[in-house]
Amino acid sequence: MTCEYSTFVWLLLAFLRSNPSLADISPAVKMFQLLNYYIDGRVAKVTDFLKTRLLDTLSDQIRKIQKVVNTYTPGKKIWLEGIGATSAGGTNNLSDSYAAGFLWLNTLGMLANQGIEVVMRHSFFDHGHNHLVDQNFNPLPDYWLSLLYKRLVGPRVLAVHVAGLQREPRPGRVIRDKLRIYAHCSSSHSHSYVRGSITLYIINLHRSRKKIKLVGALRDKLVHQYLLQPHGTDGLHARSVQLNGQLLAMADDGTLPELKPRPLRAGRTLVIPPLTMSFYVVKNVNALACRYR
Repeated sequence: MTCEYSTFVWLLLAFLRSNPSLADISPAVKMFQLLNYYIDGRVAKVTDFLKTRLLDTLSDQIRKIQKVVNTYTPGKKIWLEGIGATSAGGTNNLSDSYAAGFLWLNTLGMLANQGIEVVMRHSFFDHGHNHLVDQNFNPLPDYWLSLLYKRLVGPRVLAVHVAGLQREPRPGRVIRDKLRIYAHCSSSHSHSYVRGSITLYIINLHRSRKKIKLVGALRDKLVHQYLLQPHGTDGLHARSVQLNGQLLAMADDGTLPELKPRPLRAGRTLVIPPLTMSFYVVKNVNALACRYR
């Protein structure tokens, strides 16, 4: 079901009110294609993908949906199905480009923070330009982003405090940060990292580089960097990406390339290039929250 958000909330509210026994029937309340597009694909511009207001839209709406669901079916899980950057089949060289990754990675981090455990991408391969591979089945930027996320990021979400970012807004003003940092326990499926490791993933929407100094238990640990940047001269319109400076491409029709990290010495300041997405695995932290399933 695809509909306007306000209409969807009204329909969901009416449905749950008229089905009080739903809690005993369905294992999960699924949101089918709720807000599956951020931008009208007919008028999308590359600058749209950098708007923090747009990135925050889904979070505000999820909170309202959770309030409705928790009121009528407490404890039910919410699944988000049907996520895409732009409507109308997407926009060539935009919704299938590096720029679209800002929305996709922010969506994954934001929803994980809000307790949404299942997020389904709109399509792997279909008509239009919102999918993960091109017409020749070559991976597009969001494919590589998703692959890194699955390999490095575990389901357990950790709190992040960044000195200098958490500011109190003035009355009538909402602070929307252009540097977005999410933290999880590292994936237990990764053979490269022991339990207790932490994965940070960072979106820098600034047009200048930013520096991050890890402190506390993270300060003296070895860090592995996975920096994704556009490949070639197309900038944010690029449909190919490089990992730590190396082009990502299939080795052959059935073989993925090795996703090699760049080791950073313990205590080194993280330098985040402008308009980039990156993952940082802090090794052997032995974080208590990450030691057990």
